[in-house]
Amino acid sequence: MLNKLMLFVFIVSCLLVSALSDASNYQWGMRTRYQSVHDTWLNNAQAFTTRVKLTAQYQLDKDQQWQLMLQPNYVFAFNNKDYNSVAITRATSPIPDPQGFNLLQAQLSYDSNNDWQVNIGRQKLSFDNERFVGGIDFWQTPQTFDAVKFTYNNHINWHIQYAYSNKVHRIFGKNSTSTLPKNDIRYDSLMQRPVNELGVHHLNSHLVNIHYQTDNNLSISVYDYLIENTDQKLFSTQTVGLRIQDELKPNKIKYRYSVELAQQQNAFNNPNSFNTWYSLIEASVQYKSHQIQLSQEILAEDNNHGFTTPLATNHKFQGWVDIFTGYTMQTGLRDQYATYRGRYKKLRWRAVLHNFAGYQDSQKIGTEIDLELAYRYTRKWEFKLVYGNYQTKNGLKHFPKANFNLSTWFASFAYNI
Repeated sequence: MLNKLMLFVFIVSCLLVSALSDASNYQWGMRTRYQSVHDTWLNNAQAFTTRVKLTAQYQLDKDQQWQLMLQPNYVFAFNNKDYNSVAITRATSPIPDPQGFNLLQAQLSYDSNNDWQVNIGRQKLSFDNERFVGGIDFWQTPQTFDAVKFTYNNHINWHIQYAYSNKVHRIFGKNSTSTLPKNDIRYDSLMQRPVNELGVHHLNSHLVNIHYQTDNNLSISVYDYLIENTDQKLFSTQTVGLRIQDELKPNKIKYRYSVELAQQQNAFNNPNSFNTWYSLIEASVQYKSHQIQLSQEILAEDNNHGFTTPLATNHKFQGWVDIFTGYTMQTGLRDQYATYRGRYKKLRWRAVLHNFAGYQDSQKIGTEIDLELAYRYTRKWEFKLVYGNYQTKNGLKHFPKANFNLSTWFASFAYNI
């Protein structure tokens, strides 16, 4: 009853803000999704959720240099008691879409009208393809940061970003605190929630990304992500890397490639000592609306500590079934995958085939196939079906999730997301 009242108050407040603000620009978004998971280890799960999001932007001066942006988000779970949302653990496979209200963004920005900008407050941070820092917009509660961000972007060649963040608001929501709720199955056995599940992590992080694009589409990014996580010490690292992308179209066929290499080591309060690396090599060919891409991604391992990406949009990588995209895997991984994309009028489709292997011994861990079909009725309305199926082979000795078959499918209906 309380959650329904909160949803009602939220919608009314959004309508009032929209109606009373003359110097504002606002945009509604909603996404309803049903997800079903067949889990042979942790039991099956189903989640039926809707998120409602409002983005309101207010111009604070006549030159339109100062702007205030607010973005409240409410997630309503129609079967909240039937699945493990992580915020409330139940005896099912996890689907991290907890019910509740979160203020995703609340930021003040200043635009110089001369290529540079500063943003202060709660905001989304996204660098390159979000492999190391991103917004995780797939889940109903996206990830945002309390940060100060400076940007220089001349929209031709240079895009330079620096951000200092002292807090990350994670996909588990603000209600995922250290105190376990009474309806959590671990309430009588755990003193407090594991730090990996907290909705907020406190940081001391300096994030630098410098991107340069030539006039013929060659782009180069260099970055340095220095992260201190005062809640989860294992996430305190320094990652330095280089990313190169290019595309060529000498005839009717378009060729693209990406090469990325990064080095990561322990930093600040991390009790472990390691120096490990990451690499990505991918190449694709495209003819009209059809594209085939081959990729290999390696997350190496050193001193029993794998390359970690706790601030990334992890769901985009290593398979949509989310076997390897959690926050507790501390071993290396090789992921070789092939992707086919196509489009016909309002229909879009994608198929991805993954082959997972261990980093140290190259032993086959398992395979996964992911399928996606999307119908975009208009620019704002979209219907999507997704299916993923992971089949274990030899699995991983110290990572039980990889030792069991897991499949999932979901259907979503979205407006202006």
